[in-house]
Amino acid sequence: MALLICKGDIDIDMKRHILLSFAVAGICLVLLSGCSGIMRIFEEDDFETFRYTEDYPTLYADELRQIFGDYTISNRYETHIAGETCSCGYHQDELYYYEWAITYTDCLGQEMKCVLNNKGSIYEQQIRWLEDQLEAHIKTQYMYAYYGDALRGGATYCLCSLGDICNTISSAEDRDRFDTGRAYVESLAQREETIQLSSTSYTELVSSYPILFSIYLVMDEETTMSDNEFDSNSYSMVQDLIDDIGDDLNLNVTVQDRERDTMSVFNVLRGEQLDHLDQSLEAMVFDSYIGEYW
Repeated sequence: MALLICKGDIDIDMKRHILLSFAVAGICLVLLSGCSGIMRIFEEDDFETFRYTEDYPTLYADELRQIFGDYTISNRYETHIAGETCSCGYHQDELYYYEWAITYTDCLGQEMKCVLNNKGSIYEQQIRWLEDQLEAHIKTQYMYAYYGDALRGGATYCLCSLGDICNTISSAEDRDRFDTGRAYVESLAQREETIQLSSTSYTELVSSYPILFSIYLVMDEETTMSDNEFDSNSYSMVQDLIDDIGDDLNLNVTVQDRERDTMSVFNVLRGEQLDHLDQSLEAMVFDSYIGEYW
């Protein structure tokens, strides 16, 4: 009987020893995993720091005068972007650079604003300035001229895409369009040619580049404008844009009521309003420029 008890005690002790060994091994694995994870975090925080100190207003005085004509520029202010590297693949080096706010007028005398920085070439930045100016012009002269305070802020927008037209990728063909558009935009910057934003007409600006405008109009909940009036204004606005910009206007307009229900959709390709689309407007706009820009 004593042997049986002793044997049972030995079995129990062995089981406890085995279970304890597994527990210790498990804890070690967790600790090791945690340590390796901490090491990965430190490794992923490996980024470079760049400081840009060139005085762009002085260095590019002639080019800025060609772009903006008579303009005013603010004192420089320093901008800092923290460095970050994520295991998801995102990487951002730490950046210190200067920025200047520029105020100028367009060919119609409208006041325009943009920001110059010294971490990229002005030839690359002027593409964004052109897009911003076109958006501001359409908002002021068309969207707000036709709708005033009837537009819902935050939901209403105008987006100008120069060259980089096909941003949605669902096939190899879309991928080719995307890459081609990006390569075209990069080639513009490499030409080192200035765009005369202050003096060039909007018809000429739009006709000089492959551009697609996207306008989204949403009724403000508090407006007294009726649904029918809001919708009918869009027909007049689109027609005026076609008449004013000319044969190179590419445009999509979506009109929604207070409940965000779509009332009208307009698609314009090279100045012609389309009744239906055989494929996405983005793809059709891109294909219409094959042999012209790419």
